[in-house]
Amino acid sequence: MTRLYLLGLLLFIQVLGAVPVRAKTLVVEGTLDGTVTVKKKVTFTADRTLSEFTYQFSVPSVYDTAGNIQRLNGFTVSAAPEPAETTEVTDQYGNRLRKLVWHKLQGDARVSISYTAGITATISARSSRAPFPLSAVPESEQKFLKSSKLVQSDARQVIDLARELTAGTTTQHQAVSAILTHVADALTYQYSPKQYDALFGLTTGTGNCQNFSHLAVALLRASGIPARVSIGQTLKDKWRIPLDKKGSSLVQGMGEGLHAWIEVWYPDLGWLPCDPQMSRLFTSTRHIKFGHGLDASDVSEYWSAIPVAPGMSESLEAVYSGDKVDLRLRETLDQPTAYLLAGPVTSVAVAQGGDSAILPKPVPPPLPPKAKPLPVMKKPPVKPRQQPGTPVELGNRDFPSLVEMYHVDGNVGQRNFERETAEYATSRYLYAQAFTLDSALSITDAALAMRKFGGDGTVYLDVVRDEEGKPGLTGFRSMPVSLEKIARRPGYYWVDFTLPENTTLAPGKYWLVLRHSGEAIMNWFYTPGKRVGGPDDSRSTARGWQWEDVLAGEFVYRVRGVVEK
Repeated sequence: MTRLYLLGLLLFIQVLGAVPVRAKTLVVEGTLDGTVTVKKKVTFTADRTLSEFTYQFSVPSVYDTAGNIQRLNGFTVSAAPEPAETTEVTDQYGNRLRKLVWHKLQGDARVSISYTAGITATISARSSRAPFPLSAVPESEQKFLKSSKLVQSDARQVIDLARELTAGTTTQHQAVSAILTHVADALTYQYSPKQYDALFGLTTGTGNCQNFSHLAVALLRASGIPARVSIGQTLKDKWRIPLDKKGSSLVQGMGEGLHAWIEVWYPDLGWLPCDPQMSRLFTSTRHIKFGHGLDASDVSEYWSAIPVAPGMSESLEAVYSGDKVDLRLRETLDQPTAYLLAGPVTSVAVAQGGDSAILPKPVPPPLPPKAKPLPVMKKPPVKPRQQPGTPVELGNRDFPSLVEMYHVDGNVGQRNFERETAEYATSRYLYAQAFTLDSALSITDAALAMRKFGGDGTVYLDVVRDEEGKPGLTGFRSMPVSLEKIARRPGYYWVDFTLPENTTLAPGKYWLVLRHSGEAIMNWFYTPGKRVGGPDDSRSTARGWQWEDVLAGEFVYRVRGVVEK
């Protein structure tokens, strides 16, 4: 191998080294407090006269429960042309819905929505005395124990798994933690899954935010714990959680778009938000809640028209006038395998008439007829085959060429639960993605899923050995790729990098480090969670050599070669 004296800091790498973070649940305390002004512009383009056109959307929620607060100011809506009717209703769950109706619409309809949301999460030690199973659920919350089309909590597979996960738990919080840990481990994020329900996630081990949320809620309801699905807007601004006193951080990024998460009811704490992909007992100031229901279909943004629904385009601007992230790491736990954040909770189940007695479990109701259980499948890492001369292609290779933000079916259109997740990879930050080889490989090329926006110069890759969990300085450099030779088109596509001839890598862990020259403007696509690698295997640095940031997502990459003798 050749030596890459990247930034001339080999000595510092060797001296300072780093031990990778191994604990996966970060129990934190502190405050998240943000004030953000959102301006959304929606355009519907009709190529024919619409005898009637309707657009319905949610008004952001206002709530205050157990330190999780959302405030709303200055909500305004304007439209051109002026709609014939404007109404607002409150549904059975307390969600506010605004509806605009036009008659004989000719040409485009433009809607502007603006508001300021104040979001606070005070994350401090809480104590819950709720037993498991719950001894009673108030009538007002019993509707959130029901099964629904997307949350099949009465399915045999769901009931069996819920009982398995909560066996031996004596407090509600233990049961909730066991269920959410399992969902985080069992599901791999998938763009545009074929179905969005709980059983699809359970049986395939894949899904998007709806599948994560629907499966978590199904398991909770099957365990007798009220749970509901929350729907809202996520924002693309990153936020950081300190991992140690040396400046290392976990960087959380949601991407911008429609998102689903959940809320869990505790008899002594109320409704607490949890994002099955990210956090427990709180959500971030990048989550703006619109509403909640039995499942995600209860809170939807849709439009309908006669004779056919038009297409939609949207622009969103979100500006924070205040953005306080003050979190401290309190302790770490070693499950699940992906990083999750949690608020500290002490839970003790007590019986009536006693301060320390554990409530006995009631006799469970009869189960549905026995059915052959369906396995929970998790996509295994792609590994090279061992036969010499075998062509190999490995990596995190699944990504959408276009992130479809909506879909139209006949005369109805609806927003999709999809978000464009990518890093501006030619910024002041450097980005790296790890991969592991089980056998020696002669590398022919590597590729990244990217999108060109403009600029000039080149992009190129360094393929370097791992040094104590971070990119090292021993490796190879690809040929530079001129931006002039990269197509500028919508969506994401493979950008191929050619490595020197006879680039052979021994078994072990390596990193792809993206570098650039000139004023290149390119994005590198990533998937939420980890499909292939470990939780620490996506990193960034603003200091060139420390690789101080661990990223919550996994970059999309491909490595091809031939197994060596």
